[in-house]
Formats: sequence, structure tokens, C-alpha cells
Amino acid sequence: MLDLSLGLFLFVVALFLVLIYLLNDMLYKPLLAFMEKREGSIRDDLASSDQNKDEIDSANALANEKISAAKSEAAKIRDEALTSAKESASAKLEDRKEAIEKQYTSFLEQLSVDKDNLKNSISANLSSYQDGISAKIKNI
Repeated sequence: MLDLSLGLFLFVVALFLVLIYLLNDMLYKPLLAFMEKREGSIRDDLASSDQNKDEIDSANALANEKISAAKSEAAKIRDEALTSAKESASAKLEDRKEAIEKQYTSFLEQLSVDKDNLKNSISANLSSYQDGISAKIKNI
């Protein structure tokens, strides 16, 4: 039936054991070392990314604080500029009103002087006006 040779059997077993030993030394140990090294690198990268996330969060918080401070400063500057502009415009408006009132007063004084001159002129020439009117009435 089956013919088993003890020598061949021992040779195959020894060859199998040598093959297992060589594969372990040349393939499995370097492969496992590479996989452990890679897992360690991944763990370190995850820890680093968590640390970076914390740093980014703190940097974002600081940036938001600076932005809000800048916005409040800008609002303060804008309000000061607006107040200054209103005061300047109000002062200019008041000056212009005073100038217009002075011109109006001067105009009224000149008008009063012209009115007095006209009255005097009419009073001086009243007799000639009456004579002219009487002559026209007679012609009608």
C-alpha cells in the first residue's frame, strides 16, 4: 500500500522546521517590527494632532478675542469721529446762521435808510407831483 520511508519523513520534517525558522527570521520578524513601528507612528501622530487641535483652539479663541477688541475699538473710533463731525457741522451751521443774521440786519438797516431817503425825496418833490397830478386831472 503506502510505502513510508522513515528517512524521507525525517528529512521533510527537518526541511519544514528549517523553512519555518528561516521564514520567521527573514519575513515574519521584520514584518511584525515594521507593523509595530507603523502603529507607534500612528499613535504619535494622533497624539500630536490632539495637541495641535488644542493649540488651534486656543489660537482661535485668542484671534476671536482680538477681533472683538478690534471691533469695539473701531466702533469707539467711529463714534468719536461721528461726534466730532457733528460738533464741527454744528459749529459751522451756527457760524453760517450768525453771518446770515448779520447780513439780514445789515439789509434791514439799508432798507430803513433807503426808505427814509425815499420819504425825504417824495416829501421834497411832493408839490411837483401834486402839480403833475392836477394837470392830468384837468386834461381828462
